Amino acid sequence: MEEIKDNVEQDEQTNMDSGEELSVDLEEESVKREVEEVINKLDEDSVDDDVELSLRSLLGGDILASKFIRRQILFIIFVVGLMIFYTANRYASQDEQIEIDNLRKELQDVKYNVLTQSSELMNYTRQSNVEEILKKTPDSVLSSPETAPYLIRQDDEDDEGFWPW
Repeated sequence: MEEIKDNVEQDEQTNMDSGEELSVDLEEESVKREVEEVINKLDEDSVDDDVELSLRSLLGGDILASKFIRRQILFIIFVVGLMIFYTANRYASQDEQIEIDNLRKELQDVKYNVLTQSSELMNYTRQSNVEEILKKTPDSVLSSPETAPYLIRQDDEDDEGFWPW
């Protein structure tokens, strides 16, 4: 823009030095004014900090053309990306927490089932229950012993080569 101003001034000086006619000078001045108006208009467009903050400018998108927003666009994109990441991470962790709770409930149910089955098995294998089942079965020749068990001991001299311990 400054180059254009310099060029216009140089042209003006060369034309005055050469002594051209008055009509040429008027044309140059009009061109000079037009160039200055265009330069001023470009300068005003580049500043553009006077964006009015209203609902209409927000909805119309005028605020997005302001210089501040254009300078901060990368930061705005970064913040939006962090918000999306934070939200996605929250949902993922919430899903995992729900799955952990469901697995804990399932584990508790399995523990209760194992405890129930273990107590039933103990009840069935109790000596008094086994004897009752054997008495009810006519084919069984098994019965409970009438004499107490006793221990048979052997001398250590006889077993020296047979047992390793």
